[in-house]
Amino acid sequence: MKTQLIRNVSVALLAAASVFAQGSQRLTVQIPFGFHMGNSILPAGQYTVDAPAPSVLRLNSSDSNSTVIILIHAVEKSNASRNDLQGKLIFNKYGDKYFLSQVWSSGNTTGRELPKTKREVEAAAERNRGTESILASK
Repeated sequence: MKTQLIRNVSVALLAAASVFAQGSQRLTVQIPFGFHMGNSILPAGQYTVDAPAPSVLRLNSSDSNSTVIILIHAVEKSNASRNDLQGKLIFNKYGDKYFLSQVWSSGNTTGRELPKTKREVEAAAERNRGTESILASK
């Protein structure tokens, strides 16, 4: 009985994941700056973004030199306008560092949000402190 329950739940989860993957949209974007995604630093370029599973986000460069897969969570937008329903990537910028924050597919009020990494939290704290390098001369 217990084995059959586990098997049924596993089949249901696999079915849900495959339905989500079939329904997920691929988003192709041109990113004009280098950026952080999770613990990876990626160069400027064209990328394809998709979600092969409900809590997974995959970003692949058009030259196939860079692929990053990261765990994400859903985020929802209430009172979304037409402009809000366009496919887009949202970055947080601290100084000259960009961090991928959210991914929104066209026509959806539910997007995907990446967790802040230790590196992003440190960059935000440094930016808020207003640290600046100053050249000292004689």
